[in-house]
Amino acid sequence: MRRFPALLAAALVATATLAPAASAQQLLDGGRLGGASSQLIPRGSSLPGGELPEGGTAVDLERYAGTWYQVAAVPQPYTLQCVRDTTAQYAVVDATTISVLNSCGTLNGGTSAIEGTATVRSDASLRVNFPGVPFQDPNGPVNYRVTWLAEDYSLAVVGDPNRLSGFVLSRTPNLTAEQWKQIRGVVENRGWWSCAFITQPVAGGRQDYAPLCTL
Repeated sequence: MRRFPALLAAALVATATLAPAASAQQLLDGGRLGGASSQLIPRGSSLPGGELPEGGTAVDLERYAGTWYQVAAVPQPYTLQCVRDTTAQYAVVDATTISVLNSCGTLNGGTSAIEGTATVRSDASLRVNFPGVPFQDPNGPVNYRVTWLAEDYSLAVVGDPNRLSGFVLSRTPNLTAEQWKQIRGVVENRGWWSCAFITQPVAGGRQDYAPLCTL
């Protein structure tokens, strides 16, 4: 058994200024977790406090692998082209590495996707990198932390240590009212402002964009 041993226009302008050679497609392709891109997000989605904590137990890579639906998230500049059906697919490569395939439905009815890898750093923290995306250092700091995981691996809340990003992941597209209430409680307990999380349209689930704090 393998484990982890343990809006936005201004940001886009900043990105374009820092990397004039990078195309919009390179910067925005693939749905989510665009390397260190979350460092371009203005602060304000979190409350004062320390670093986002890990979930408390080591995450089992084999159980965590598979398809996750992104049902809510803090909006990111590299997801502006994604309008629905955002998913993340993880597969175990070895004891310390998983492959990452992020995809989403776009405004023109097509699909945007990007592939990368994530390297385990501790019980529930990884460094995600996507080849070809600028501002990335494979040896850089953790940018993906599992701060809460349901015991049956059906739901997860993840983000970067500074809470500039945040994602609610589910094995199924449709959450019950009780599950949404639970997720809101987790998000607030972990130091985020729950209104910063916006629900995402997913086939078989919610079809609206609504702040998590209103659910």
